[in-house]
Amino acid sequence: MYLLMVVVQNEETADELITGFMDLGVSASAVVEATDGLEVISHHVPLFAGFRMMAGSGMTRGRALFAQVENDRLLSRLKTLMKRTLSQARDERGFYAVLPLVDGGDLSSLT
Repeated sequence: MYLLMVVVQNEETADELITGFMDLGVSASAVVEATDGLEVISHHVPLFAGFRMMAGSGMTRGRALFAQVENDRLLSRLKTLMKRTLSQARDERGFYAVLPLVDGGDLSSLT
């Protein structure tokens, strides 16, 4: 079992990915509004104001997607979906990470 985290800057890309996750059978997922760390410090910490040119003109909002992935086969299919979706997105910034999960499940399973 894995935890898949994907951070993208484009709202439409995030919507496409989460829809694709659901189509592939991922039922345990969440979407969180996110802001790039470089943008936060360049706009809110005077010492790092010089980074503003690197970060761009305004604060952009991204999306962080978290999904519990049950097995290697599903993870492979999700990566293929991400590759296909991101190849169509122009200038998409972001990253992904996959972490092994020791335990996880629905909260109702804890009772």
